[in-house]
Amino acid sequence: MLYNNVEQKDIDHFESVVGKRFVNANPAVVASYLAKSVMGLESCIGEVVVRPRYTDEVRKILIWCSDRRIPVSPLAAGLSGGFACPLTKPSGVVLDMSRMDRIIEIDEKNRYAIIEPGVTNGELWAYMAKNHADWIPPIADGAPPAATVLGD
Repeated sequence: MLYNNVEQKDIDHFESVVGKRFVNANPAVVASYLAKSVMGLESCIGEVVVRPRYTDEVRKILIWCSDRRIPVSPLAAGLSGGFACPLTKPSGVVLDMSRMDRIIEIDEKNRYAIIEPGVTNGELWAYMAKNHADWIPPIADGAPPAATVLGD
């Protein structure tokens, strides 16, 4: 499958969706998202970082990228045990979901939480201790408070 590189019109579109402040094509910033290669996958640097806040923004970005044949690599926050998901070639858009950090629902009776991908272990623990002290969900062994519950 052939993919397209990110062009200025793509960046303009992303800025119209999430705001200019949350789109960054600066090579130094984009390079900071580089991960180590794992499982035989060659890691590479993305072309642009886009940081949505709402699911509708994610939807608009994914529809645009699908129509334009631009690859997308989502990540929750990159802090779950060493950033285990490298961007593969071609890299395209790094979809940084860290701004999506809301705890939407806690159901103590059925023992589940609905959260967005940017919620960290520390945020969930603190929320549960304050609002649902009778139930604090288990967290993966060794996951630091800054790691997202979702993972990369």
